Amino acid sequence: MTDALVLSAGRQLVALADALAEATVVCEFGQRPELRARYGPTGRWKARQDAVAHFAQLGNAVDLHSPALFNDHVAWAKALLHEQGIGAADLDHRLACMADVIRAQLPAAVAGPAVEMTDGARAALPAMPSTTVSLIDDERPLAALARSYMRTLLGGYRQAAARLVFDAADRGEPVGRLYLHVFQPALREVGRLWQTNRINVAQEHFCSASTQVVMAQLLPLAITEQRRGRRVVVVCVGGELHDLGARMVADFFEMDGWDAFFCGADTPQAAVGQTVVERAADVLAVSATMGHRLHAVQDLVERVRAHPRCARLRILVGGHPFTVDPALWRTVGADGSAADAEAAVESANRWLTSAGSSA
Repeated sequence: MTDALVLSAGRQLVALADALAEATVVCEFGQRPELRARYGPTGRWKARQDAVAHFAQLGNAVDLHSPALFNDHVAWAKALLHEQGIGAADLDHRLACMADVIRAQLPAAVAGPAVEMTDGARAALPAMPSTTVSLIDDERPLAALARSYMRTLLGGYRQAAARLVFDAADRGEPVGRLYLHVFQPALREVGRLWQTNRINVAQEHFCSASTQVVMAQLLPLAITEQRRGRRVVVVCVGGELHDLGARMVADFFEMDGWDAFFCGADTPQAAVGQTVVERAADVLAVSATMGHRLHAVQDLVERVRAHPRCARLRILVGGHPFTVDPALWRTVGADGSAADAEAAVESANRWLTSAGSSA
């Protein structure tokens, strides 16, 4: 415990997540003995794993002063548990036990904000939806194609799914629109189906890997010889394994005439700093799809900012957490965030154009 006290409140929660989760499950099953009979040893193990995730999310949200971030996680947990036949009362009881454990085991300076955020999530829990809705909006462009593409992939037919997209490109549909209005909503919907246990992880991986192949075949159709003379490095923060969104960002920069250096998933901090210097990058784009990766984003931004040759570098962040709480980019020390790949390119061009005008 002594070593943990030098950490921020949120980082203490993350560092002690395993022990706090075990104490939380002891509280849950101790106060409600019927849980042992209902779920058995496997259920207890799953409850502990879930509690570890809750503490990791809570820790990041506490340090970033973002109740919205933790509430979003709790809302997702409520919908997921509902799909498994588990009611919101069980989740509320778990949050109550988390708060009790935090009060009992952590200093007041840590316990105060953590309990306040946990209690806030409990208060919001009844109004949170028990189910999630499709992330393919029928009112958006190319929604029918996005749904057909997703369903074909989920059927295991990669070539047929690719043909749907290639046919659209042959009809004159711009590659950028296919990225934004087919791939992006289709893969988000696949992620939702996986998170709610309607498809398995193998299907989710198949859809992502297949889309990467299709994107690689489409990109050359949208690249022109005209280049802007600007450079961007695109990375997924350390520990982040979901790299499809970051790949889309890199491709959009390439389509816009930038030289994009895409580093892929789980890029170590040291490699990022070295790369932006070696590439003489104008912009660093950092992707994090999960809230518990935000400490890593903060650490990466701080490390890059400290490098003497990165004084003029602009840092752009993106991913689901930055959509949930649009102010998060300031808290992690970035220069801005973007909701999608198109917005990322627009922000970067605006920054550099403004900098050129003031030079």
